Amino acid sequence: MNTFLKNKIYSFQEIVNICDKNGLTTVDCLKDENIVSIEEYDKKTKELGGECLFEFNRKGEDRFLLRWYENQSTRR
Repeated sequence: MNTFLKNKIYSFQEIVNICDKNGLTTVDCLKDENIVSIEEYDKKTKELGGECLFEFNRKGEDRFLLRWYENQSTRR
């Protein structure tokens, strides 16, 4: 899943829109860690997948940069 691009600045709304299209959800850690994490979301059970797939650092007001992503080839 090559959902997000490295070295691209995203707004929070862009991140949310991409998540919505790909069955993902944001986990807001802005107050504590100044990051936004992305996890899979199961609409049927309404539960998070439990694994962080992407993390974004906050770079400014409504500016986020991908800092980490799970290597999809290592996932089952």
